[in-house]
Amino acid sequence: MFARLSAVAARRSSGWFGIILPGLYAGMVIAVTVMVAAVLMFAEDPGFIGIWLVFATLPLSAVALALTEMAGELPRPFDMAVFFVATTGVGLVQAWVLRLLVRGRRVPVSR
Repeated sequence: MFARLSAVAARRSSGWFGIILPGLYAGMVIAVTVMVAAVLMFAEDPGFIGIWLVFATLPLSAVALALTEMAGELPRPFDMAVFFVATTGVGLVQAWVLRLLVRGRRVPVSR
């Protein structure tokens, strides 16, 4: 697995930076999502724990939440599912866009 990642990193001018930075961001988004879901499931009064997921996925999470508000009022289990899918989805889209931005140009391979 690491040999393949090394080969991918060698083909781009940014090298490992273009792989590690988006990967860390995607991992952070997933970790915050799991943390927020665990607190919402097991805490008696979760408070404003969901704001951490919004902060971790800004600026696109604001757009996603505005679009979900336009859908109207949803029943209790569905509104949380829409919240998680929208914020986690835009966070992973941002990680993909970050990958496109920092991966660098293709380096010619000499054989």
